[in-house]
Amino acid sequence: MKIIDKLNQKGIHISFEVFPPKKDSPIESIYGKLEEICSLNPDFISVTYGAGGVGGCSRTAEIASKIKNDFKVESVAHLTCVNSTKDDIDTALDRFQSCGIENIL
Repeated sequence: MKIIDKLNQKGIHISFEVFPPKKDSPIESIYGKLEEICSLNPDFISVTYGAGGVGGCSRTAEIASKIKNDFKVESVAHLTCVNSTKDDIDTALDRFQSCGIENIL
């Protein structure tokens, strides 16, 4: 579902934002916290891309996919274009699409 459709619905909307773990931490370290956050039934959870756009796509895509597909909460993947080429952006968009992510900030 597109986030805009949720935001166009009347009422209060609750969302959370999460940051992928640093590269030297296992990605699984965030999954327990995601489960807790998702149990609060937010409208969506956004996942940041990484400071300065460095190396964020892979972890952002994986976490956003986990939120959407495993925890059944809509997700928004951040896409930072700083220091990226057109090919880098195309690759990131392809990865998001392959993960089923349709909301990108």
